[in-house]
Amino acid sequence: MKRLLTICLLAALSLGTFAQDKGKHVNPEKMHERFHADKVAFLSQKMDLTVKEAEAFWPIYNEYTKEADLAHRAVMDAIGKIHNAGELSDGEAAAAIDALLAAQKQENDLMAQYTERFKQVLPVKKVAAFFAAEDAFRKHLFRQFKDKERPAGKTKHAKKEATDKTQK
Repeated sequence: MKRLLTICLLAALSLGTFAQDKGKHVNPEKMHERFHADKVAFLSQKMDLTVKEAEAFWPIYNEYTKEADLAHRAVMDAIGKIHNAGELSDGEAAAAIDALLAAQKQENDLMAQYTERFKQVLPVKKVAAFFAAEDAFRKHLFRQFKDKERPAGKTKHAKKEATDKTQK
């Protein structure tokens, strides 16, 4: 659950970085499409799906991401209400907590439901590879975000790339 929340949060943050293309206004839909395409390419490379597996997996994955996005929005809405807890009555605060727990349960149930569907079309090791790839993509996004926050040439990746080039 926390992993899904983190992935979605980092995805939202990374979409903001896509929008900063030389001061040009970028359509949020196009940013989302670009993000989705980048994620699909990343997952495809990590999962090593056969053509048959890919044909069965990607339609289910696309359904999953649409439903997961909706479920995540419900969680974020509930968190937004809780952030205003100081302005809520005890009853409203309790209702906000209940809404958060229900939304998080919905996210977990959705993940369990789709995991079973993934297992129907992929070997269990590739389903595990999917979850590992999603985690790796989240870390990749986080690393990109951190690198953009550092001054130019001061990123860990820049240092590693410089070291790699000098060793060749």
